[in-house]
Amino acid sequence: MRLQGVTGRVVIGCLVAAVVVFAALSLMGYTRAGIAVGLGLLLGSINGALAERALGAGVSVRLSSLSRLAVLTGAAIGGGLLLGADYAWLVILGVAGAQAVLVAVAARSLLHR
Repeated sequence: MRLQGVTGRVVIGCLVAAVVVFAALSLMGYTRAGIAVGLGLLLGSINGALAERALGAGVSVRLSSLSRLAVLTGAAIGGGLLLGADYAWLVILGVAGAQAVLVAVAARSLLHR
């Protein structure tokens, strides 16, 4: 899958944010928290790319959205639990952060048209 346009910028932006968050929290002594937020950012950034791919394949938006979000939510919760139950909410926070990046990049793209 080749990423370009809005979804490509979102994936790259979330990857950069994940590295920055991980580095900052690791330097403060919270390595597992950095991994959790970074994992959430990476998982969340995949959402837009998968949605774009499903739309391009002609799959039902309702069906693809439900299954896509269920898998990403399961992966986020599972990843958080692997790090420790105390860190699961940070993975979800990272996913939410990725969605905020998606909204910001999409809005910027629309404003520059």
